[in-house]
Amino acid sequence: MKNQLGKISKENDGFKVVFERVLPHPIEKVWNALTNPAELKYWFTDIDLDLKPGEKIIFQFRDKDKTRSYGTIQTVEPPTKLVWTWETEQAVWALSSIDANTTLLQLIYSKIDESLTVNVASGFHDLLDLLAGRLNGSDAIHPFGTEEQATACYPIQVRYAASIFHEYPSLLKSPPLVIEKELNAPIQKVWEALTDKDQMKQWYFTLDDFRAEEGFQFSFPGIGNTGEKYLHRCTVYEVNPPYKLQYSWAYDDIPGFSLVEFNLSESGGKTTLKLNHFGLETFPQEKADFARSSFNGAGMNLLVSFCPNIWRTINARTGTLNKSTHTSLNERISITFGVNFKRPCSFMIAAI
Repeated sequence: MKNQLGKISKENDGFKVVFERVLPHPIEKVWNALTNPAELKYWFTDIDLDLKPGEKIIFQFRDKDKTRSYGTIQTVEPPTKLVWTWETEQAVWALSSIDANTTLLQLIYSKIDESLTVNVASGFHDLLDLLAGRLNGSDAIHPFGTEEQATACYPIQVRYAASIFHEYPSLLKSPPLVIEKELNAPIQKVWEALTDKDQMKQWYFTLDDFRAEEGFQFSFPGIGNTGEKYLHRCTVYEVNPPYKLQYSWAYDDIPGFSLVEFNLSESGGKTTLKLNHFGLETFPQEKADFARSSFNGAGMNLLVSFCPNIWRTINARTGTLNKSTHTSLNERISITFGVNFKRPCSFMIAAI
């Protein structure tokens, strides 16, 4: 898995995100990459600066309009501290040597407007990855501020959206689809139904393999509304048994990236399942199979009627299959998490 997400918090003057990276390079090399325009052009963008407090810094976007943005150098303490502003925001870069060939980098980026927090956090996360690549010898030029960059940032943007949703839901421009249900089964049974490949075959797609391990990748085919064939590609991002499972949900040859997240809690022998699906807005909304509306509940009740297997997967083990409970759920379910596949049992994790 890639580097951990930055930590976002709300301050009096806006939002703040803190990143830490351990870089296997001497501190002087890292400092040069942060301050030398000849290096910045690779991993950041074309930047015009004079390393003196009070001097202007110019950020040159690489979009077709050649947009410019401005800031001010505030602090320069080679090779350990650099502080500059970018419009109304502030970046504090701090470096310390772990040993002669290893540097700890901390970036504190603050004074972020609420409406920009997800994009700013994901953008600097991506830049730090590119910095590491440049230090390792990459000569790739970052398409800063272009449409190409915006599309490439979908995965990390969605991951940040998912990471802050529970604490700061107002930061998300496009909220996830959410479903919450109480199941008459202990939490361990529900967890096993979600993660054991043999049990998953009774309600999910048939997978060659599935392991609830971070970094595990799996795929499966599906068919859209008018017969189009799609290949789903998924990667497990977070596992905390038996409470949380998160994996990506994307398609071969289709732009976009989403995250499916299951959160479980138990009380009195019953389990509450919260299911969130983030990032649906990143898929092509002009295509019926990928429009946000196709992930809603049109046809869900019918699909639940055709797809009782997940109930049997859990309830047959606990002796609690209950028709009235199933009917109540059937009436309340309003969300699905994939295109309307022409098969008896679609992606009906929501039908638990």
